[in-house]
Amino acid sequence: MASKIKMMSPQLPADLYEVDLETLLEDADHELVNSMMNGAQYEHEVMEKCILSKVLLRGCSFSHTTFDRMDMTDTVLENCDFSNAVLQRGIIHRVHFKDCKLTGVNLSKANLGFVTFENCLMNLSDLVEGSLKQVRFSGCSLQNANFYGCKFKDVELQECDLNEADFTDTSLKGMDISTCTFDRVDIPVSALPGCTVSPEQATGFAKLLGLKVKE
Repeated sequence: MASKIKMMSPQLPADLYEVDLETLLEDADHELVNSMMNGAQYEHEVMEKCILSKVLLRGCSFSHTTFDRMDMTDTVLENCDFSNAVLQRGIIHRVHFKDCKLTGVNLSKANLGFVTFENCLMNLSDLVEGSLKQVRFSGCSLQNANFYGCKFKDVELQECDLNEADFTDTSLKGMDISTCTFDRVDIPVSALPGCTVSPEQATGFAKLLGLKVKE
């Protein structure tokens, strides 16, 4: 399904130069610009004020790593592992996550703009009180994901698994979840006005209102 929201793709230069992990670690500001990194392994660590701009990461693992207020712009991540990583209060703009593992990632209070999550594993991810503007989730597993208190503007959920996801205190007005699947999802009735759902989903939500649906 084509995206219905206006997205801005990461702006990567054609002449990226390849670097290794030491380049990032040895830089006093932990900054990478116009770079490409393959297969880096940096797990169970803490990195403060990391800045990625115009960067391509492939097959890198940063699981269980804490990034203090990460700033990520114009970056593409392919087959990367951020399981249980902490990126809370980060700024993530014009970024594409593709085939990434983000199980249990902490993105609470993060600012996301023009971000695409494509075929990503995001079970148990934490986006509490995040600000999401022009963000697209496509083909992602979001089981038990926590969207409590999020601010959504032009957010898409396409063909995602939302089973047990929590949208408490988050308005879904203007969103379309009709292609998503779930057996149970925590969406308060007050969050549903203006949200597009499938006929099957509508039946389930009607039961939440105490209505008896005649088959």
